[in-house]
Amino acid sequence: MLHALTGSPYAAARALQQLAPDDEHRELRPDELRYALGTLEPEQLLADLPPAVGRIIHTLLTTESRISQRDLADRAGVSARTIRNYRNRLEAFALIRIDETGYRLALSFQTAVERRDSVVPTVLEENQTLLDATDAFLETLLPPARYGGPDDLLGSVLFWQPDPSRLLDHHRVGSWLRLAAALTATGSPGNNRAVQMGPPLEQQALSQTPP
Repeated sequence: MLHALTGSPYAAARALQQLAPDDEHRELRPDELRYALGTLEPEQLLADLPPAVGRIIHTLLTTESRISQRDLADRAGVSARTIRNYRNRLEAFALIRIDETGYRLALSFQTAVERRDSVVPTVLEENQTLLDATDAFLETLLPPARYGGPDDLLGSVLFWQPDPSRLLDHHRVGSWLRLAAALTATGSPGNNRAVQMGPPLEQQALSQTPP
């Protein structure tokens, strides 16, 4: 979830630093992760996607219960239409859940019940693959005639042999599928980045080292 939602290792580390220190080794609970991620700025969340998506997710992180579409739009500073434009995609990745009582993020609220019965995206619970996530995503995007079509640029990645990684750099859907890759712990071939923290260190050849 940290990999998927944060824009950088720095943002992930900054979020976790907001949690109280603990002397004992233990697993991080989803409700604690919700709190930690909620301390970040909206622009530090899902930075590869349109800024409105980060604002929507940040608002859902910082609410304490389900929220109506109108309240979500008001608090996130976006239009109801913007939420409708992105809701199917976020639902396809199981990041949000929607019912008659409103919207919620698929991370446990800080309640006694949900601390015991953890809430996380079903993508994580069911160990889904990038293909599973891509399948669900393209179903929200493509009409039936294009879905899985061997001659369609997008739909053909589901045709035999399926290869959704071909779309990771696609100008239209690549940023969404990179989110799916992060959620499913799928490596991104040829798209690795080295991140350096702290001041650069001067290196000196051993031959120049004084005796």
